[in-house]
Amino acid sequence: MQINFVKKPLFKAIIQALLASLVVTIYFLVVAKLDHNDVPWISIISHPNTAKGLLYGFFLFLGHSYLSKWVGNRYPSSKDFGKKMLVFYSISFFLTILVVFIVNAFFFGLFTPNVSQSFSQRFHHFIHQQRVAYYFQTAMVSWCISMIFFGFYFYKRFKDYQIKESQQEKQQITAQFESLKNQLDPHFLFNSLNVLNGLIEENPKKASLFTTDLSKIYRYVLEQKDKSIVPLQEELSFSKSYLNLLSLRFEDSIQINLHISEEENIGFILPLSLQLLIENVVKHNVMSLKRPLLLEIYREADYLYVENNLQKKKILHGNSGIGLKNIQERYAILSNLPVHIQENDGLFSVGLPIIREIVT
Repeated sequence: MQINFVKKPLFKAIIQALLASLVVTIYFLVVAKLDHNDVPWISIISHPNTAKGLLYGFFLFLGHSYLSKWVGNRYPSSKDFGKKMLVFYSISFFLTILVVFIVNAFFFGLFTPNVSQSFSQRFHHFIHQQRVAYYFQTAMVSWCISMIFFGFYFYKRFKDYQIKESQQEKQQITAQFESLKNQLDPHFLFNSLNVLNGLIEENPKKASLFTTDLSKIYRYVLEQKDKSIVPLQEELSFSKSYLNLLSLRFEDSIQINLHISEEENIGFILPLSLQLLIENVVKHNVMSLKRPLLLEIYREADYLYVENNLQKKKILHGNSGIGLKNIQERYAILSNLPVHIQENDGLFSVGLPIIREIVT
């Protein structure tokens, strides 16, 4: 099955190259006939230059097709349109010369064994017959044809990427809005106020700490809601307040290990993404004094991991997985690194890519 997927694009490209070379050759045959009206059609068609033209057209179109795809993938952004055209037509010039050289060498018989002449002798003789002006003229014709065939292709991709980038901006705004709604979950606030109410009577000191951490959480949410990325150090500092709140709320039912040293605080991360992962762990797992929830946060290379032992709740909310999907969509806009999600041996972990630097 995999072989078919590989062959189909190649087969399609070959057919397109054959058709394009045939069209171009017919055009030049008509021009040749108009210039030499007294020459029969059969003589013009059977001339060696016709076969050369077919091979020129076939290999140049096929080569330019793959070149255009490579350049398009190399410079996908709409901002790189000028750079894309410069690279394409620069390589196109040398590609044309190479194709013309190989086709001419084939018709000259350079690659055909000859008893009377060695390869070096045939090559020396072939080089002396070539004319620089002919290669330059062919390259200019190839450029003009490729502008017609591939100029529209590049322009279309340029417009497609502009539309895609516009859609990504809209998705980012939507994702940020959804993230904000997730963090300001009324259920979370309601549960926190219930805990606070109980602490006021039982332990006023803990109630004061709880109130301080809760205010830090909502202040941070409101401050960071419009930002694309934030320093990792800020996100960790905010998450510590959230973890303190969880410790006060669940006490010994949750065990939290944060293994991030000062040296590992370098980099950037999506705002509120770490807190959302922690919230998901609490939301989707059972915890008790007999079965405490183990939560670990650590850095490994360019990833920040949130890992917990699996103690899944039997009944989950209908929007399960929305928060994680939201994070993946936001990272897809800003980073080429994927979000790592693993579930094995009773453990569940999510790895968030750490962005090394802000790209302007």
